[in-house]
Amino acid sequence: MCKAMEEFGNRREARGEARGEARGKRETMLATAIRMLKDGVLAIKDIARYSGLSLAQVKKLQAEMS
Repeated sequence: MCKAMEEFGNRREARGEARGEARGKRETMLATAIRMLKDGVLAIKDIARYSGLSLAQVKKLQAEMS
């Protein structure tokens, strides 16, 4: 029983780490796109390509910043 509980805890911890990494990656992508939008040099499609966000996500960010 203890071994089963330990395995459960390890799986749960791994899922938590994966979620944290995904959240951190998304925050980085958003921050990158925001800096690019504020700079105003690149086209929205280029910002989407370089930041890793979708075109719709970049357009939404742009609308939220206005």
